Order: sequence, then C-alpha cells, then structure tokens
Amino acid sequence: MATLKSIQIQGYRPFRDFTAQLGRLELLVGANGTGKTALFEFLKFLRDSTYQEIPPEIVAGSIGKDIFHRPGKDQLQWGLEIDLDQPNLIYYDGQINGPIGRTQVAFERVVTRVNETNLTLMETTNREGWMQNLSNQQQGNVAHRANQLALSLMTNSAFETLYQLRDYVLNWRFYSAFRVNLDKIRRPVVIEQDPILHEDCGNLGSVLFYLLTEHPSVFDDLQDYLKMLLPDFQGLSLKARGRGEVMIFWQERNISETLSLADVSDGILYLLCWTTLAMLPHPPTLICVDEPEQGVHPRTLFVLADLFQRLGERTQVLLATHNSYFLTLFPLETLAILRKEDGQTVFRKPINSEMMTEMLDDFSPDSLQQFHRSNQLEYFS
Repeated sequence: MATLKSIQIQGYRPFRDFTAQLGRLELLVGANGTGKTALFEFLKFLRDSTYQEIPPEIVAGSIGKDIFHRPGKDQLQWGLEIDLDQPNLIYYDGQINGPIGRTQVAFERVVTRVNETNLTLMETTNREGWMQNLSNQQQGNVAHRANQLALSLMTNSAFETLYQLRDYVLNWRFYSAFRVNLDKIRRPVVIEQDPILHEDCGNLGSVLFYLLTEHPSVFDDLQDYLKMLLPDFQGLSLKARGRGEVMIFWQERNISETLSLADVSDGILYLLCWTTLAMLPHPPTLICVDEPEQGVHPRTLFVLADLFQRLGERTQVLLATHNSYFLTLFPLETLAILRKEDGQTVFRKPINSEMMTEMLDDFSPDSLQQFHRSNQLEYFS
C-alpha cells in the first residue's frame, strides 16, 4: 500500500513551482493546457529513468519540444514524499540541468526521518556520491553517468530502503485512451507469466488468460462487470493458438456465433481494457489514466467510476478527465483542480474551498456539472 503523498516540480513545462498533495484516489480536472497530461509525463519520466538512461530530449518522445518552463532556466527539479508502508516517510529529490541534448543530473538525494532527525540514505552530486542502509548503516559509493539517475543503480537488496524505493517507482504504470493499441488487442498474443497490462493494452489477451487460469473468481467478477456495462454481453472465451499464443473471443446475446475481437467496437475494447486494469489481483504501485471516458457510452461511466474507486482501495490511482458527468460520480474530496495562475499551473482541492463547498451545498449534485462547464469549479476552488 505504498503511496506518493506529495510531489513538487520546478521548471518543467507549465510547472514553475508546483506542489500537489495526493490521496489514494485523485480525479484531476482542468482546462486544456493546465498540466494534467504534463504531470503524468513527468511521473513517467521518473519511472522510465529508473531502468534506462535519460534520452537527449529528456522526456522520451518530446523531440522538438522545450520541456523547461518559460521564462526560466534550462533546469528542472523535483521532490517526492513517499510512504513505502514503513515506519518513516521517504523524501526523494533531484535536479537535472540542460540544455536539451546535453543533459546532466546535477544531484539526487534520498532522506528519511528517524526520531525527528533527518537521515540521508543516498546523495550524489555531479555523478558521484554515497549511499547507506537504514538498518545497519552499511555504506557504499555511487557513480553514475551524466544522463543517468543514481536511483536506477539501486539494485542491491542489501540497501533495502533504496532498493524498495526504486522498485516502487519502477512499477508505476501510465495509460491513456489515446495510446490503446486496438489492432494489437484484436490479434493473438503471446502468453506471459504473471502479466501486468501493458501501457498500450496490447497484451490484454495474455492478462485475461492469466485471470482465467490463475484467478478464476476474478475472471468471473470481470464478466459480471461487463454484463453491467454491456447488457448484450454473454461471456468471454480464450483459445490457445500455436507458438504459445492466445486469442480472445466474445459472446453476445442473439448472435449464435462466437465473435473475435475484430468484430466488436472500439468502445467495447476500451471498456474491456479499463475493467481488466481495475481488477488486476496485483495492481501496479501507481496507476495514472488519462481520459478513460473517451470512446465509451455515458451510461457506462457510473460502473467505470465504481471500478476505479474500488481500485483506489488497493493501490494509488490518478485519473484525468474533461467529462463533467464523470467527475460527479466521485466523492468531492477526490477532485483536484489544475489551473493557471500568473503563467504557472497550481493544484487546488475544491473540498478545501469554503466558497465552493457552500455553493455545492446550496445546489443539487447536478450543479457540479454546470460549475465545471462554466469554469466556476476552477475559478472558485
């Protein structure tokens, strides 16, 4: 039950000096360009940098874009407050200096507090530093490349807390309706051991086969949810193919033949992806989903909201949405507003705004949709 409790970002795209306190479930709302996707991009950058070198463009896939906040230096910093489900919180901060194409990690530091005293577990400056174990004070040296995070080298389990921190970040996952590979889902897929749903959902068949064979009760529950989402749905079946592959088939009321996923709509595939993700027996340590409401019928959003709220009881979930109805299906305390103030993005919680809570008390719950569409939700939060 590890949790990212807060994040600070300085110098990245819309984030000049950004701070967010995060709960187990957060629904991010805001106008276009306020930083919802940028927040996910930055977290994904940290995740990717725990297993590979930082690319010349810093954020993979952003060639031609300026990833630094303007006006400002070619420099970005971060600070994470993390609960690793241990007695003491972990604080991980770092800084990267540009320009793009000549990236250098300026420093990294991992600190915890023991008996009201700060204890540094890792510190590096200009590619060199040291680390120590919290339990037995064992120490070691750290040396890394200019475009490499020292955290990516914490693979020695003897340094238990640093090892767990890297493993925690390494297991973050990022999904978006715009990146779901529908063509790959519709084709046979290689069977995997203990699969996690890929970020393009291309291994959906492998995940469903794993649920069917290793967690049949979860597979049955998944089908029950699909029946709530899709009244004509009858059942899923998976058939093994040659070369260790499996393919998904779909059964529908009033259609005698079993359908392959090539015969079902894109919207059904989106629903199948999000339902499967929400019901993973061992979910990733952090799940970020950008606009899960895209491509699905509004009447299915109530069930999707319930699935994500249940998922938030087992891991941390960050969702981003533009859908006014979807946001009304979540408790007010889970809503978070990203908005621009003086050229930078800020993080606001409507539940902390006395004016907003009074307005919602005076109107019906449906008023939240109108407040969102009219920009009052962002303005008064």
